[in-house]
Amino acid sequence: MKKILHLFTGLFVGLLVCMICWFGLGVNQSAIAQSILHGSWDSSYSLSQVMRNPVDTKLGEVGFKIDLNNSNVMAFRRYRGMYPTLARKIIVNAPFATVEDVLQIPGLSSREINLLKANLDNFVATPSEPALIEGGDRINPGIYK
Repeated sequence: MKKILHLFTGLFVGLLVCMICWFGLGVNQSAIAQSILHGSWDSSYSLSQVMRNPVDTKLGEVGFKIDLNNSNVMAFRRYRGMYPTLARKIIVNAPFATVEDVLQIPGLSSREINLLKANLDNFVATPSEPALIEGGDRINPGIYK
C-alpha cells in the first residue's frame, strides 16, 4: 500500500511541476512580449528585428568581406600572407575611412603593400562597432585549435 501511495504522490508532484512549467508560473505571455517591445507594438516589426544584436547587424552589412575596422586577427587567415603580422598591423592602425587608407600604414614593406593591393576587393571599411573592438579581442579573440 505504501508503494502505491508513493507512486501516486510522485506522479502528482510530477504533474504539478509540469503544469507550473507549462503555464509559466502564471506570467502572461503578452506581458513578456510587451516588455520586450517597450510597450510600442507595431505590426510592421517582427520580434527578431526588435531584438537584433548590433554585432549581427554589423555582420549583415559586411557579408563575406573582411571589415578592416571591426574584424579580429583570425579573419585575415583566409588570405595567404596576411596572418598574423600584416593582420596585426592593420588592426593596430585602424580605423580607416576607406579601404585604400590601409595602404598608408607606416612601415609597410613593398611586399606587404603589393599583398594589400591584390586583396583590396576583399575588404570593406565600415564605422567601428564598440561591441566588436573593445578590449583585446581583435588581437586575441580566444579561439585556439
